[in-house]
Amino acid sequence: MNSISDYIQNIINIEEKELSTILSCFEKKVIPKNKFVLKKGQLVSHYYFIASGGFIIYDMKNDIRAIRYFAFENEFITDILKVKSRGRTESYIKTLEDTVVYTITHQKMEEMYNRFPIWERFGRLVWENAFTSVLHAIHDFQSLNAKERYLMLQKRSDLINRVPLKDLSLFLGITPSSLSRIRKEIL
Repeated sequence: MNSISDYIQNIINIEEKELSTILSCFEKKVIPKNKFVLKKGQLVSHYYFIASGGFIIYDMKNDIRAIRYFAFENEFITDILKVKSRGRTESYIKTLEDTVVYTITHQKMEEMYNRFPIWERFGRLVWENAFTSVLHAIHDFQSLNAKERYLMLQKRSDLINRVPLKDLSLFLGITPSSLSRIRKEIL
């Protein structure tokens, strides 16, 4: 639990007793590579904190895969559009590699928000940061060319080395051959 504890303490200044109570609501899970935590049609009831490994989040429409996001260490993920309403997801969340997560139910998260105002602050800050990242990604996608988008991803993390090229090209909105050409140009 050190990774999630450290993550929380880097965002908020929380008393040890409160932190201990909150951490007791999380369950550790080890999920092998290429396994789903959510599939289209499932009820969304959990948040996932990634301690190690990574996920791909995508939608399928008319047999075409639209990649929404890649998530790796020190990120909270869920189908944010459906978790609060406990709706059924339209998305898929699948591991890219062996992954260790800490899960908490939406119900427990809400209980902790109500019990500890500092935890509610934590939630607000996490989702504000996530929203800011989304806005930057939208801006980059609209204003940068494919090579510039690739270079921005390269700066963000080692994502480009951990994601299959086919998925990376879909995420960048280009063909696999265009991605190969860009990679050769950069080298």
